[in-house]
Amino acid sequence: MSNRPEPLISISNLCKDYGKNRILKHVSFQIESGDLVSVIGPSGCGKSTLLRCLNCLEVLDDGEITIDGVCLRTVDHEKNEDFFWQQAHELRQNVGMVFQSFNLFPHKTLLDNVTLAQIVVKHEQQEKAKALAMSLLEKVGLGSFSGRYPWSLSGGEKQRAAIARALAMKPKVMLYDEPTSSLDPEMVEEVLQVMRDLDAEGMTQIIVTHEMRFAKDASDYIIYMENGEIIEISDEDEIFINPQDDRTRRFLKRYM
Repeated sequence: MSNRPEPLISISNLCKDYGKNRILKHVSFQIESGDLVSVIGPSGCGKSTLLRCLNCLEVLDDGEITIDGVCLRTVDHEKNEDFFWQQAHELRQNVGMVFQSFNLFPHKTLLDNVTLAQIVVKHEQQEKAKALAMSLLEKVGLGSFSGRYPWSLSGGEKQRAAIARALAMKPKVMLYDEPTSSLDPEMVEEVLQVMRDLDAEGMTQIIVTHEMRFAKDASDYIIYMENGEIIEISDEDEIFINPQDDRTRRFLKRYM
C-alpha cells in the first residue's frame, strides 16, 4: 500500500470553451499540499483561464476540479446547478487569488483593505480581523505602511498588500496570475520573495509566470502549456535541463 498522500488539488479532463473555441483541452494534473507549482507557456495558451477555472471565476464546461475534497463536475456543459454552485461557494473559501492588477480599494488604507473581507465575508469581529491584518502586513514587509493608501505605494508594495489581503481569508491554496508582469524589474524580487517565504511555511501555490529563473529555482513542479493543453509536467528544474517535447524546447530557447 502506498504512503503517498492524497493530492490537495486534482484536475481531470478539464475543458473550457468560449463559444466554439476550446480554450482548455482535457487538462489533467494533481498537486500535493505544500507544493509550489509554476505554470509556463506562451501568451494566450490558456494559463490564466486555467487559474480562473480553479477559483470558479470561469465555469468549466467538461471535466472535474477537486480542491481539498470539494469537487466541481460538469459533463459536456451539463451540471446539477444548485449543487454545483453550492460546491463552488465552498471551494472558493479555500482558494485565494492574486491578479496582475492589484485591485486594492483606493479609498481605504492597507489595514482596511486587508480587514474588510474578513468582516464582510467571514463575519469576523473587527478587532480580531485587524489583528490578523496587521500580522499579515508584517509578514509581507508592510507593517509600517498599514495606515497608508494604495496610491502612495510602489507596484511591488501594492502587490504584496494584495497577497496579504488574499491570505487574510485563510486559504489552503494561493493562485497567482502573472503577479509580477506589471512591475518594474527592481520590484519583482520583493514579490517573489513573499512566495518563497510562503512556500517555506507550507502554503500550496500555483503561479502563472514568465519569470523563468524563479520557476526554475523555486518550483516543486513546472507545467508547460501550449494551445490549451498540458504539453509537459516536470519535477523541479528537469524541464529546463532536459525538456521532453520539441514545443517545450522551442519555448524555453526564447527565454533561457
